[in-house]
Amino acid sequence: MNDDHYIANTKNAHINTSEFENEILDNVNNNPQIKDEELVELIYDKVFSRIANAPDEPNDDVLICRYLTPIKFINFLETRQIVFPIATRFSDSRECTVPEDYDNAVLKVLCELNRSGAIWEKYVKSKASSWNISCWTEIHDYFDDHLMWDAYAGGKDGVGITIRYGQLKSFFLNSVKKIAQDGHLHCGRLNYETISLLPFNKHNMFRNEKEVRFAFQSCDSDMALISVDKIFDLFGVRISPAAEPSHAEMIRRMWLKYGGADRIQHPT
Repeated sequence: MNDDHYIANTKNAHINTSEFENEILDNVNNNPQIKDEELVELIYDKVFSRIANAPDEPNDDVLICRYLTPIKFINFLETRQIVFPIATRFSDSRECTVPEDYDNAVLKVLCELNRSGAIWEKYVKSKASSWNISCWTEIHDYFDDHLMWDAYAGGKDGVGITIRYGQLKSFFLNSVKKIAQDGHLHCGRLNYETISLLPFNKHNMFRNEKEVRFAFQSCDSDMALISVDKIFDLFGVRISPAAEPSHAEMIRRMWLKYGGADRIQHPT
């Protein structure tokens, strides 16, 4: 038995990019004077046309949760706003990047053509920075994943705000029209297995997060804020099972004091 402890990556796509590479070469052969900046834009559009599949969506009645640190929770109570940071502000450097097989194919072709790979990488990053994203988690179980509290709520004293997927989607559909570059809201589950619209691709190692996103493209700022004051009464609160009863009671009183509905769950 080979006991090297190696586990094969069965989810590696190994996409055949030969046709894609030939398309790029044909474009350059037909227009050899094309500038690097124009070429990378053309290539990006070709990639996007191949991966822009609409994400799968939860049912409207599915409960979703946004985990917040205590400070972010207090800020939410005071402002009643949902934050949409740009993708490049997330800790995962892969956010909104081109899938690896296509990225390698592009760099390979650019090298063959003696064109700049750095301009391609800069362009991909600039496109990622145009996506404003709000991240949520599907909740189906009595207990949350303990790691979610540590990773996104700062530990057991963090707070989760909850709402039904369909309720938040309906509200964002109207709100985003005013600030999105194309007036469109994109929403649904993240894809950890195959390729879909860029903001909804994420590495398989994050699959246990069961993430749902609301996203739109905007070039105005690196952080968009959308008020949910009009639907504040639709929200609820989840408290970590590891939180002390006294802390849970404090969160409950604070939530009710700020006008939140008596819709609070503290799994124990």
